[in-house]
Amino acid sequence: MKNIMFITIFSLLLLTFGCSKSEFLNEGDFYYLEHKGAMLPVWVKGNMDSDVLILTLHGGPGDSGMEQTIALGFKYLEDEYMVAHWDQRYSGMSQGGYDESVHTPDQYIEDTEMVVKLIQEKYPDKKLFMIGHSWGGQLAAGYLGRDGHDDDFKGWIDLCGSIYGELESQLMKEYILERVPEKLAEPDADIEFWQFIVDWYEENPAPGNYSVGLPYHYVAALGGDAYDWEQVQAENPTPYIELIFKSMFSFSFYTDAFYSEETMKKWDDINYTPELNNITIPSLMLWGADDGVVPAGVADYVYENLGTSQMNKEVVKIPNCCHGPQHDQPEIFFEEVKDFVETYKNQ
Repeated sequence: MKNIMFITIFSLLLLTFGCSKSEFLNEGDFYYLEHKGAMLPVWVKGNMDSDVLILTLHGGPGDSGMEQTIALGFKYLEDEYMVAHWDQRYSGMSQGGYDESVHTPDQYIEDTEMVVKLIQEKYPDKKLFMIGHSWGGQLAAGYLGRDGHDDDFKGWIDLCGSIYGELESQLMKEYILERVPEKLAEPDADIEFWQFIVDWYEENPAPGNYSVGLPYHYVAALGGDAYDWEQVQAENPTPYIELIFKSMFSFSFYTDAFYSEETMKKWDDINYTPELNNITIPSLMLWGADDGVVPAGVADYVYENLGTSQMNKEVVKIPNCCHGPQHDQPEIFFEEVKDFVETYKNQ
């Protein structure tokens, strides 16, 4: 009887949402790029008449680039420019069997190169910019800093991007331990929980940046991942039901096929500082001032190590903003990116 009830409810939901119009895949161009056993989805949308195309690199690793289409900041960008979103292998809507030999950071750089070639072939006259968020910022640095790839782009927006795991792990540790004493001093403090964090770091002074997940939970408990998520949802609620029943996401929106501790250890060892030295195009380091996931000190490190001339690189730290400026402060995010694009698109 319970199974019959579930099937009945599920069928009614399908009928309800299947008969109404969805915003997903009703605009732009959609491609699947096949490369080394992976099918990588690429969705180009927004203002298709714009002479500018912004290629996004999503975070994680293991998140979804398609998810960016529901962020208010990216919606503003799409009103102004063409924006290309895509899912990396073993992420989001990408398809293909698992192969450990191609599950490496270098393969993700090669995949990015193939996506860029697709974009250049389909839209040969567009002025290209790249924006990478979190792990996507690290991937962008690895790609742009090799083989002269930055020559194909007018500029790079590094959005709260990783770069060097050992540095970020220590900056995250500092972020957490600086704030724990204040939490311990609160009248209704969960002393056991906050003291556990202090004790944990004494036992684990240098955790892996990707392979060890607990520090990210500590940051979330301190509010360092999203500044005011309730306010974000009030202004631009995530359409969870629509994502399942009326979009291309299905249940992939809720799953992460990427993660395993052994795989993540490969990402722990990444240090793309040498690649930063090779990047000479205009660059904007756009950060949440209160980011605890990739603390804002990383923006300063990227700035200092970029090969770009001082007059063509800038750090902007947005107040009251954490790891997702496109969510936390979408208007400021949009204005900063637009100012950057308009400044450099004709240079």
